[in-house]
Amino acid sequence: MLEMLRDEPLVEIVGMADKNPDAKGMHMASDLGITVFSDIETAIEACKPCVAFNLTGNEMVEDVVGESLGVGGVIGGLEARLIVRMVSQIKETREQLRYEATHDALTGIYNRRHMQTLLGEALSQASRYGHPYSIALLDLDHFKQVNDTYGHPAGDAVLKGVVDTLNICIRDADIIGRWGGEEFLVLLPHTANADAIRAAGQWLERVKRRPVCLPDGQEIPISFSAGIASYNPPADKTPMSERIEVLLHQADQRLYEAKNKGRGRVCGEA
Repeated sequence: MLEMLRDEPLVEIVGMADKNPDAKGMHMASDLGITVFSDIETAIEACKPCVAFNLTGNEMVEDVVGESLGVGGVIGGLEARLIVRMVSQIKETREQLRYEATHDALTGIYNRRHMQTLLGEALSQASRYGHPYSIALLDLDHFKQVNDTYGHPAGDAVLKGVVDTLNICIRDADIIGRWGGEEFLVLLPHTANADAIRAAGQWLERVKRRPVCLPDGQEIPISFSAGIASYNPPADKTPMSERIEVLLHQADQRLYEAKNKGRGRVCGEA
């Protein structure tokens, strides 16, 4: 109960009482800065005005508390369980909505909107501390042919398979998101352009070595084209307001270059 309510903005926990000072909830409450009491009557007097949750199932507790707080001042039994369930459902719904707002439904990685937010935050930090930052824009080669030949379920399997492979390849500090359709964006902190090109080349080789296997046993070979762009403070004087747009435009241009050169390759700064 305490774990569920502590982060709930609709609820403020002002005190907790238990005859057993070594109860798990008492230690947790104390660690959270919540005043703890070993005597119920003392707790009620100290915490007024309040509503008491009786989690003991003991009706005598409700009688004692009710005398002090009056009708409606104590919630226990079925009412307490219903409120706990409601708060739990609200919390789960809020977390689900937060997840859906930031993640791609198919692949489970971050979506375009959240990647833009993360990129802005990352570039601000790179500027503040003067470390290089690179991005890689990836586009799966001939993906339309996969959908046309094998069907959209196969295309979905390819997208998820590529994400699984990339998640194995990238560093813990790197961040991957679905940029749209068959495009992915990878953020590479503390990474200069040459290192980002080298890393993306390694991803490409790994993806090529792991074709996607369909339920009927068919294997779909996969490759991608990638464009790399980098931000190098303090040499880069691009205004912060334009930095994201400029970097994404550069990555897109180099992706276009990689496609024009035959696909299945990585292009960055000359």
